Amino acid sequence: MQSISVLITSSPESPSRCLNALDFCHKILEQGAAINQIFFYQDGVYHANGLIDAGSDDLHFGARWSELSNRYAVPLLVCVGAATKRGIIDADQASQSGKANHSVFAPFKQVGLGEFFTRLHDAEKLVQF
Repeated sequence: MQSISVLITSSPESPSRCLNALDFCHKILEQGAAINQIFFYQDGVYHANGLIDAGSDDLHFGARWSELSNRYAVPLLVCVGAATKRGIIDADQASQSGKANHSVFAPFKQVGLGEFFTRLHDAEKLVQF
């Protein structure tokens, strides 16, 4: 079984790229391939912001990534450095910094770049969107 790492650097504000990424992930998982991580980096971290309220005519990509993760048990990993720079923090960071709120919710998980490279080492291919 082929193992693939997926790197998302596109913002949710680029819906065609995001839809392509989601479609790609669904198709290869349905074909029996394994995705060992979906890593959100640069502006891709905005997908993990659970406080974004997409309008009724807009796509909510965070929810779609969550559905994919829950259905196929694929980890959704968010670069902690890139996310923090953009004001996207998890509950632990909010608590440590005395913030009242956090914006990263399960199944998204904040990790460092080291985690990305460790998992990438175990993958046969990297695909970036």
